[in-house]
Amino acid sequence: MRKDRFYIMRDWNLSEGLLNLIEYIGEFGNTKDMHMIEIGSYTGDSTLLFAENFNSVLAVDPFLDDYDPNDDACNYAPFDKVYEEFILKTKDNPKIELIRFKSDDAVEIIQNAAKKLGATRFDLFDFVYIDGMHTYKQVKKDIKNYLPFIKEGGFIAGHDYVPGFQGVMDAVNEQFGSPDKIFHDTSWIKRV
Repeated sequence: MRKDRFYIMRDWNLSEGLLNLIEYIGEFGNTKDMHMIEIGSYTGDSTLLFAENFNSVLAVDPFLDDYDPNDDACNYAPFDKVYEEFILKTKDNPKIELIRFKSDDAVEIIQNAAKKLGATRFDLFDFVYIDGMHTYKQVKKDIKNYLPFIKEGGFIAGHDYVPGFQGVMDAVNEQFGSPDKIFHDTSWIKRV
């Protein structure tokens, strides 16, 4: 049964892990000049943390109930409430733009927007962070779909690289061999 409260995605300890990931990226350039995509934003805690440290954040989340039976967040507040909380937290931040679609559908939206700007290549982002569906199939698809958006020397990363989410680990390992680094909040990262 659903609860009336939100799942706590980023307490102090987990936020610190994400900050460590951001600091790691900062060793290669000024993150304040970088543009990123976040797949899976929930109530926007990580989105706001990214926006504090990056030039822009394109958040991709459909806010659908029961999207991933393996994710505890689906057992908490209904996602129409999660969406309302995301909007409330992020509405005054001009660095954040939301695409309210599944990550598979957002790919085409991002490509079409880039084409309208005259882009012939789609490597427009410095960093993509994957924290949507945690199945092997979807993580593998998100990696494949979003790698072309990353500039050479940029980064792809994600959350939940931990045995409880074996599909995440398998998809990442199959694509990259292993991550460059794993942080204590279970985020992983690979420079591409």
